[in-house]
Amino acid sequence: MEKKVNFIDDEIVTLYDDQGNPVDFYEIALINYEDQSYALLQPTEEIDGIGDDEAIICRIEEQGDEDLFLPLESEELMQNVFNEYLKAVEEYGDECDCDDCDCEECNCDDCDCDDCHDEESEHDEHCDCGCKHNK
Repeated sequence: MEKKVNFIDDEIVTLYDDQGNPVDFYEIALINYEDQSYALLQPTEEIDGIGDDEAIICRIEEQGDEDLFLPLESEELMQNVFNEYLKAVEEYGDECDCDDCDCEECNCDDCDCDDCHDEESEHDEHCDCGCKHNK
């Protein structure tokens, strides 16, 4: 069964405003809803009209090798997609998938994963368990 929500780490998407200026967003999650893909995006810098704890949702449309991020105009669709995200957050919780952490959150040094503490490992600060750890 394909996951409905995939959480994303360290991915930045550049969109363009009405004046053609680049605006960077963190890609927080990819959400599959009713056979469409959506991205939950949060600005990397403060933007007028978007609070620190707010995000935007765009429909992703593939066009050749590029992904187009199209704004949603339907409030109902936006709320339904966001509800899918909230359900996944609730199911995922704050716990790491590796079961080696003694902590509530995965942003710590309490993990006993071999990959997280192996200096020669090429895990890009991520172990195979999917959680992110600070070194």
